[in-house]
Amino acid sequence: MYWVAVVAGLLGGLLGPVIGVGGGVIIVPMLNISGVLFQTAAAASLFSIVITAVTAVYNYRKIIDFKMLGKYAAVSLSASIISAVVSVRYSGAWIKLAYGIYLISIGMVLLKDARPRRQLPWLGYLLILVGGFASSLFGIGGGTVFVPALILVAGLDPKVAVAMSMGIIFPTALASTLTYAAFGVLNLPLAFSIAVGSFIGSFISSRYIMPRLNSRSVRKLFVSYVFLVGLYYLWSYFALA
Repeated sequence: MYWVAVVAGLLGGLLGPVIGVGGGVIIVPMLNISGVLFQTAAAASLFSIVITAVTAVYNYRKIIDFKMLGKYAAVSLSASIISAVVSVRYSGAWIKLAYGIYLISIGMVLLKDARPRRQLPWLGYLLILVGGFASSLFGIGGGTVFVPALILVAGLDPKVAVAMSMGIIFPTALASTLTYAAFGVLNLPLAFSIAVGSFIGSFISSRYIMPRLNSRSVRKLFVSYVFLVGLYYLWSYFALA
């Protein structure tokens, strides 16, 4: 099982910084398929996401607006703590259904490129709140909401939005991990195995792959990925029903 965790972490670390997510949308399904309980996979994933995010933030530090980041991170962090409690106390198959619907909805919004006619700060904070809640619930970083919110509402360039997303993910994933640990759900050997792969993958991706991609490519990668993973979770829910 631990070699699966290392490979999952490596893939999550490689793709996460490219599409602005923590890598949980890759790590959690891989662990789940290999027999790890959803909550255990989510907790271990969030631990590794902390490693992925802090590595990416260091590499992206020149294009991150840290003043804006602080405001968004505070909102996301508070939501993630509440979400971790909900995930542990009310776990069930409904989480997979909710995750599938959530990802496909995000993909449709971004694919349509439904930008508001003027910037709506309140909508940006609302979406960040949703992202923070989804982060702990699904064991992801929250980038599947943060990236669209920063592009469509804040008007950021996709590459800058990806960098900012990783900055929001770091404190969000850290708070979620500590909450899961307090409930005794965190499997440290599993989490460290993922973290090893995540660190290597994240460093390579944010340092050598991301700078060579244009914004349009980043957008296409992100939309394609959320659709594929969303369909997988819907299929897995109804297949088990």
